[in-house]
Amino acid sequence: MLNLVDVDAVLKHVDLNRQLDRIDINALLERIDMDRLLDRVDINRIVAKVDVEELVQRTELGALIAESTSSVAQRVLDSLRAETVTLDDLCNRVVNRLLRRAPDTVPLGPGVGR
Repeated sequence: MLNLVDVDAVLKHVDLNRQLDRIDINALLERIDMDRLLDRVDINRIVAKVDVEELVQRTELGALIAESTSSVAQRVLDSLRAETVTLDDLCNRVVNRLLRRAPDTVPLGPGVGR
């Protein structure tokens, strides 16, 4: 009996967008067993298709790594500079104390106060 029905003619009179708007997507998704669905996905097959070099170029990962590396190096240098200044100040205090110099008579830098 269904062989007599012209399905294309029936579908011409159906507003598919209206029918899709009536579907409760959340209810539909709750009926899907996502674990079972994901078990069917072959991750190795997907990863094998990834062009890593093209991905690195597209995401500018190399530039990001270089930038973060230079940022870390800059922080290390800044820390070393601060430690060097502290050590230099300590050495100056020790030398000034050994030579019995008053702190206010010592020039602040080379050629300053002369």
